[in-house]
Amino acid sequence: MRSNDDSTPTQTHKQAHEAYRHLALVDFPDDLKLGLNLGFYRTFAVPTIARVLVSTGKMIGRPKARAKATGTMMYTLIDNGFHSPAGRETVAALNQLHARLPVGNAEFVYVLATFCVTPLRWIDEHGWRHTTTEEKAAAHGFFHGLAQRMGIQGVPDSYSALARWMDDFEERQFAVTEEGRALLEATRGLLSDRFPKLAAPVVRVATDALIDARLRAALGASDRPVVIRWLVTTALRLRAAHLRHQHRGELAGKSVSPMQ
Repeated sequence: MRSNDDSTPTQTHKQAHEAYRHLALVDFPDDLKLGLNLGFYRTFAVPTIARVLVSTGKMIGRPKARAKATGTMMYTLIDNGFHSPAGRETVAALNQLHARLPVGNAEFVYVLATFCVTPLRWIDEHGWRHTTTEEKAAAHGFFHGLAQRMGIQGVPDSYSALARWMDDFEERQFAVTEEGRALLEATRGLLSDRFPKLAAPVVRVATDALIDARLRAALGASDRPVVIRWLVTTALRLRAAHLRHQHRGELAGKSVSPMQ
């Protein structure tokens, strides 16, 4: 598979998985996990997807259990790959879960796109370094492999093409719905519940500052106060600087051979 406009080398799905696994579990474990969560938030702004998520009752009634189940499946695939027994079992379960959903192929492509593109965009903006062209190709290769195993057609043939397709899809499909609002409210607590009760209200307000203006508008969320946006931006910059210093120290340590 070759990324036409990323100028990346051909990668097999196995090579893509190995590179993507390293990105997800070694270089950016926290950023990629948050990026996957933010990618899932984007699906709430697509009316056809939002209706399905609400109709099952699980995302509204048991958001923690639903989010945990999705995360477990994704990380089983990331950790083990498609060819492992656990990977094959997970793909089979995904196919069974999605077989009867009343959405079209384009919606399935979009969900894959959000999981592929959103985490890398988050890393490029807030991580300790930018992702490389090869890493973007690996992410695309991993999700392209998943699409093949799920019978999802029409996935663009490079990371850049997929990112453009996702943006165009959002321009056409994003809309405010009651379902989207309900999904946002039901899942906002997934982050704030991890903090002490006194801090939870602040965290809930800050959560909206982590999503872009187009998504906030489509979910009917109001803009955060300037001070909240500034605090979130500053905190993310400080975090990135700390991680960058930490990783440089680790690399410097590896480059020095210990005396025997």
